[in-house]
Amino acid sequence: MRVAIFGAGALGSVIGALLSRRNEVLLITRGEHLKSIRENGLKVTGITEGIFHLEAESYYPGGYDLIILTVKAYDTKEAIENIKREYKGEAIMTFQNGVGIVDMLSNFDVIPGVTTHGATLISPGVVRHAGYGDTYIGEKNGEISERVLMIARNFTECGLKTEVVNDIMERRWIKAAINACINPLTAVLGVKNGRLLNENLREIMKCIGEECSIALKKRGIDADVYALALEVVEKTKENKSSMLQDILLGRRTEVDYIVRPFIDGKCNRIMYNLVKFLEEN
Repeated sequence: MRVAIFGAGALGSVIGALLSRRNEVLLITRGEHLKSIRENGLKVTGITEGIFHLEAESYYPGGYDLIILTVKAYDTKEAIENIKREYKGEAIMTFQNGVGIVDMLSNFDVIPGVTTHGATLISPGVVRHAGYGDTYIGEKNGEISERVLMIARNFTECGLKTEVVNDIMERRWIKAAINACINPLTAVLGVKNGRLLNENLREIMKCIGEECSIALKKRGIDADVYALALEVVEKTKENKSSMLQDILLGRRTEVDYIVRPFIDGKCNRIMYNLVKFLEEN
């Protein structure tokens, strides 16, 4: 299968490296990361180790079987415009953080996905596979189609264990809620995920998680968000959350897509405002 990873930063690069074991992979990225991959290959450390010599471009050239979107949520519209130039109806899978992404892709053949793998960009051309998580994909209408079963088999054979589910849209909401528990706290405090196991910080996580569970309940989704967040933290102790990485690099975060949907809760509103402060300063 020919797979294009659009937005190959930390997570996209790790996914691309894994999938290259059985597929022809193109990384679409930019800047020094693109230059380094072209000159030296992609170096992956951590759980996955190796140098992967993959094709890399700054745009989508067309002609692939599957496009995997891993761009920041706020860059989705720009990515869509880029893809549209050569789009011929190929499936687009989104592993992006936050809610509202699938709606933005309504004019495409979209396959929603969720993954909790941890990845950190160390330097241009070098990423760390910092945590092994769960990966789910499915049709947005809940159908268990042959194509998602085929894709899941392919991914699993590459070392990216993937399960097909009939409730992928609910899982995307749950993933956003889990991220709301973890990402803002790590970004504000400047710590890796594992530090959130501290007793004092767990209390804050619990408040955030309970508010998220209430918000999900209103959507007909039952989930103990706090318990699920603790599981993810355990699996990704050495990972720097994407929101922390953004703050450290002076970039905009995805807080509007991850925390804002749960902003009716007081703890979530506080975390939202703190991250916004960091963005502006």
